[in-house]
Amino acid sequence: MSTDEVVERYVEALAFFGGQVQGVQDHEWDLDTPCVDWNVKQLVAHVVLGEALLRRLIDGEAAGDQAEVDASVLGIHPMSTWRGTALAAIDAARTPGVVERGMDHPAGANSGGQILGSRISENLVHGWDVSVAVGRPVQLPEDLAEYVLDFWMPAFSDLSGSADYAPSLEPPTGAAAGVRLLALLGRS
Repeated sequence: MSTDEVVERYVEALAFFGGQVQGVQDHEWDLDTPCVDWNVKQLVAHVVLGEALLRRLIDGEAAGDQAEVDASVLGIHPMSTWRGTALAAIDAARTPGVVERGMDHPAGANSGGQILGSRISENLVHGWDVSVAVGRPVQLPEDLAEYVLDFWMPAFSDLSGSADYAPSLEPPTGAAAGVRLLALLGRS
């Protein structure tokens, strides 16, 4: 897949996540999400910190340690904070050669393509998490879900043994890509 195609998938995933966050009402920010120990505001902060880290990595800055999730980074206008961070990350992701370039991520050295694939996954799945938390479940876009399934399948054994994900579930026979992806990541 070309750099432009990967970046376009990233933009689509960001738009999906932003669409879910945009619908969050003031009284819903403290609701629990499918991510254990995170409410909606903490989950959004996690994604915002991930986009900020991506931009810093692409800009060649040292990543340092992974920032602990602190919802105060969202300020008093979480949607505006998300939007500004997302736009800066998109701008950075459009840097020529970013997909092939090696980057020193806090979780280990990876290519820009691997890091963007992870960001696509985070935005897609955490967008679903936000929608479920606020009681407005949404189906994952099939093309993005297929992309993320293809992204994760080579690392499935590492993924299923990770403390970052719930144990995988068995999806229903003939399930759509979005349902299969959620099952792979322990969500139903």
